[in-house]
Amino acid sequence: MPDTQTRFDLEKIQRMNLLYDFYGELLTPKQSAYLTMYYMDDLSLGEIAKHNGITPQAAADLIKRTGALLEQYEKKLGLIQKHAG
Repeated sequence: MPDTQTRFDLEKIQRMNLLYDFYGELLTPKQSAYLTMYYMDDLSLGEIAKHNGITPQAAADLIKRTGALLEQYEKKLGLIQKHAG
């Protein structure tokens, strides 16, 4: 049985993938690329930073802000909630 942190991480990944499926087209190409690298390609912040010539903290900040933006879209539009019925 996975520990609490692992379960939380998996739930976070699933949530971000679901949000991305519904609202990904509303993101800029840069936002989309970073989210894809982190949540779908499973790259570390260090790998993303090295690939893009930025610091790991800058990559983390962009990913965090983009995730929050997706959550705002869901809060305002509620497409996932409507889809779930």
